[in-house]
Amino acid sequence: MNKYIEIAKILFDEMDAHMIAGGEKLPTEKAMAERFRTSRETIRKALKNLVQMGRIYSIQGSGYYVRPKGLHMESTLNRYSSITDLISRSNLAEGDLEIQIFKRRPVQEEQVLLQTDKQDWVFIVDRIRAADGEPIVYSQNILLQSIVGDDFPNRFESGSLSRYLEQSHGITISEALMEIKTVSEEDSLPFRLKQSGAPLLKFIQIHYDAKAKPIFLSYDYMRNDLIRFFVRRTRMNGG
Repeated sequence: MNKYIEIAKILFDEMDAHMIAGGEKLPTEKAMAERFRTSRETIRKALKNLVQMGRIYSIQGSGYYVRPKGLHMESTLNRYSSITDLISRSNLAEGDLEIQIFKRRPVQEEQVLLQTDKQDWVFIVDRIRAADGEPIVYSQNILLQSIVGDDFPNRFESGSLSRYLEQSHGITISEALMEIKTVSEEDSLPFRLKQSGAPLLKFIQIHYDAKAKPIFLSYDYMRNDLIRFFVRRTRMNGG
């Protein structure tokens, strides 16, 4: 077993045994290197492993902290569900952080995916979705003004966009086409999500109504240390 994996397991077991409490700051890299009689580079690898498992998080300039247990969610990619649904199924409190709504002309990719042209206007809902106050998803939702009306910023407050569309406009989202990508340096992320040091997955989704009309486009950057995704695969006849 690699030394850093062995150290990560020891620390993980100590957290599970409550020898290190949730919210408690871990010792410094130097102190842990002395304890385990290894290099600081090995300690960094062990800490990175624990971050990826969702057991600790980092605060830039401060150090590593134990994440309180309980804030873990699971989702299947086989069926359509909103972020609000995901949070509520986990019995956690939903919230929005740093929400902004602004209007601009659609860029070329948005024109293609939303089947519109550059003469239309789109609203951008830019926000961080939170569960029990912990930021878990950074979302950019892009909607056509021709669908939601020019008073959209005054009518939409927070929460599920799908639910808002159904209640305020009678539009039901029936399905979504999803692409999953890695996060690149070109992706602009809010500091609140960057400082967590958590691994992220980027979801690009086009949301359709029952008539296969594209209603809105979303870019969701989800924390993979807190949200686990599953896909059910079945064998096809002759496969």
